[in-house]
Amino acid sequence: MNELQCSRKMLRLFQLLSRKCSVLPTRRIYLGACDGGHLRHAFRTDDANKDDLPLVDDSIAAATALWNKEELFARFKNLLNCSREQSEMLYKANKKALRVFAPKLLTDNIEVLRANGIDDGFIFENPRVLSTPTDELITKIELLRELPAVNEFKMLAPFLKASLKSIKRMIHVAKEETIPGGNRINYISERTGTEVPTVIKFLSSSIRVYRITLDKFIANLNICLSHLDPADVVRHLTVLAYAPSSIQERLKALENSPLEKIKPWMVRVPDIALSKSFEAVIEKGRQPVFKDSVTGVWFETYVMKKIESFLGCTEETSREIYDKCKGSVYLCDNIEFLVSKRVLPSMIEKHSSILTAKREDLQQKISTLESLNCLRNINDVLPMCVLKVYQLKKIIKNLNNEQLDSSDTNRIYYFSDSTGFAPSEVTEQFARRTFMFRIPKDSFLENLKLFMQHMNREDILADLWAFKYSPGIVAERITRAKQVRGKKLMPWMVRCPDVVLEKSLQLTKESGALLGENETIVEYFCKRLGFDREMANSIIIKTPSVRNVRITKVKKVIDYLLDELDYKPHDIALNPRILMHSLHTTKKRMEQLKDIGCRPKSLIIVCKSQRQYEMFVKEWMDSKERKKKVQQIG
Repeated sequence: MNELQCSRKMLRLFQLLSRKCSVLPTRRIYLGACDGGHLRHAFRTDDANKDDLPLVDDSIAAATALWNKEELFARFKNLLNCSREQSEMLYKANKKALRVFAPKLLTDNIEVLRANGIDDGFIFENPRVLSTPTDELITKIELLRELPAVNEFKMLAPFLKASLKSIKRMIHVAKEETIPGGNRINYISERTGTEVPTVIKFLSSSIRVYRITLDKFIANLNICLSHLDPADVVRHLTVLAYAPSSIQERLKALENSPLEKIKPWMVRVPDIALSKSFEAVIEKGRQPVFKDSVTGVWFETYVMKKIESFLGCTEETSREIYDKCKGSVYLCDNIEFLVSKRVLPSMIEKHSSILTAKREDLQQKISTLESLNCLRNINDVLPMCVLKVYQLKKIIKNLNNEQLDSSDTNRIYYFSDSTGFAPSEVTEQFARRTFMFRIPKDSFLENLKLFMQHMNREDILADLWAFKYSPGIVAERITRAKQVRGKKLMPWMVRCPDVVLEKSLQLTKESGALLGENETIVEYFCKRLGFDREMANSIIIKTPSVRNVRITKVKKVIDYLLDELDYKPHDIALNPRILMHSLHTTKKRMEQLKDIGCRPKSLIIVCKSQRQYEMFVKEWMDSKERKKKVQQIG
């Protein structure tokens, strides 16, 4: 009850003041600035947290200048000529202060800052400065104006973000000490070759540098500049607060570390970069999270050195493994375990992605693989470790229950022996296409036999999807394709739609009619263009992609250029790209050039992009117009 009565009395007092005084004095009293919470409770309402600031009654509005949100935005615009988005940003940054202080605080502070030469850009970059009570803000400005050897006050604006106590201490120290340049800001600028505004930017967030004695400040700056890059020192001025002996000790240790470059923040991090600490981190089996970057770098270096010792590899290889595994905490333990199981270092390097698995999971996978019947070497099936534990168990169980023609083999080794590939290569592809373990045994054996009879082994391993089709369909497709393509069969012919196969076979027939049974595109060039073999080969070397163009399209382009446009084979040899270009576009452009009276000496312009071609046409037309004018004048 006593608090409520006190609040009511204070409310009546403010109402009386508002009637007596039409204008408040320059040094205003703001709600909440007094010690205690009675004024806050007196002026708060249930809607205090809403965007529109409420008006309790006319007398309070006059006394405290409470405006709604839109009126505040209008005043922002009048003062700063800012956009709606900028006004919204200022409002949100100071919303917490508006629950305690009158909104007029923000506009008063803007007027104070602008009157003292502070740019509007500073206000938008540091909007929370407006939440400072006006009296305190004026005091900060007055204090900063007393800083010795400052040419322009507005450069010191970043210090307004610091507390009043810190600014007072800084000004007091600056007045008492004698230092080259007049103050520590200018001294750092001269020693590091950095512009004064940049020094102020970083020093304002490291203002405790002024709590260091002058001798210690100069000594630490000298030490840091002798070992570190000046620009880095400016960005990390807090390092100057440490004892000179500690800085020298850490810098000496860092010089002997494997780090390529030393930076100031490395001087002030905890010294936990010890092997025992890292061993403990790895032993926990959880991905480490370090509070500082340098510890992470040291941990990374430690892990890479262990990888090198386990595998006998180079630093580049250990870096590749580390990056590929994203620094997994299980790396060292998993490598050590695989080496103990006689896995070859080359296999670990090639399949390093399996090292990211948890130790328990990897050990379980290797144990499952060791239970495979007819296993010749663990390296043969290592790529299967990329699978989940449950997948691997199911596959191994099925392989163990399957009986092939020979009792001393399984599906992996059977495919390997039949195709001549290394078992590890087969396993790697099978792990990517796990359906190879689910295909019925009879289909697997019969399809493999058919493929080996009619296709190259590299094509078979690269395209295993064809094994999913029944042997009857495979045989029928091979027969159809063989009638047209002869020995050049591919697995995709087995699994593609009928329409695609028919189109491919039709194109093959047309190409065969042009080339003959054993003729190549080089021989076709010799015959059609009248070149010798050396000249034809040079065309292919100059533009290798010509080999991939259908011979039927090549014939149509050559016929059009030689027979209809009267170009010479030499023109085609100079610009073989024309053979890959769309015939439709070539005809369209050649007709357009003919209409404007242009016959290009080189075919290269026809192959250019649409933008380049249009530029050529425009330049040609402009040149033609200029010639006309010259002739008329003459």
